[in-house]
Amino acid sequence: MRTSFITMALVLACLSMVSVAPSSPAKTVAVAQDQNPLVGQRFIDVQSKDANGKTHKLSQYAGKGKWVLLDFWASWCGPCQEEMPNVIDAYNKYHGKGFEIVGISLDEDKDEWLGAVEGWGMPWIQLSDLNGWKCKAAQKYGIDGIPTSFLIGPDGVIEACDLRGDELSEFLSSVLN
Repeated sequence: MRTSFITMALVLACLSMVSVAPSSPAKTVAVAQDQNPLVGQRFIDVQSKDANGKTHKLSQYAGKGKWVLLDFWASWCGPCQEEMPNVIDAYNKYHGKGFEIVGISLDEDKDEWLGAVEGWGMPWIQLSDLNGWKCKAAQKYGIDGIPTSFLIGPDGVIEACDLRGDELSEFLSSVLN
């Protein structure tokens, strides 16, 4: 009993010496950087086709003075569908302030892909080569699970990855307001 009391006292003493900084973009980037080595690097230019077969390059959107979210997802992905309302909310709040999204679907079926785009209400550019996990863009970014996203700064540098829930809106609020 005495040993557990002493252990608890030491833990509490150590915790009282730790200060937690308020949430900030730099803190978010530091956390994300630990998770993905691409954070802090210039975006990798990829290309894919839209629903009409027109090829688009990421460089048409990223590195041009706006914040761009490169979002890898698929219609069959439950976590993607759960996260999408947060992404849509961020888009609606910040699109007019310099925020764009480029969606890249890992679907293999065009009808399922486009059905999700319409059904989930995603108004931004959507691309897919319909090759599923063999998607060339996903391979270049080392995607091994979805949803996965990269937030690219106005200068083309990846500032964060996989911001979930309110994290994306909070980050954008700090840099666009």
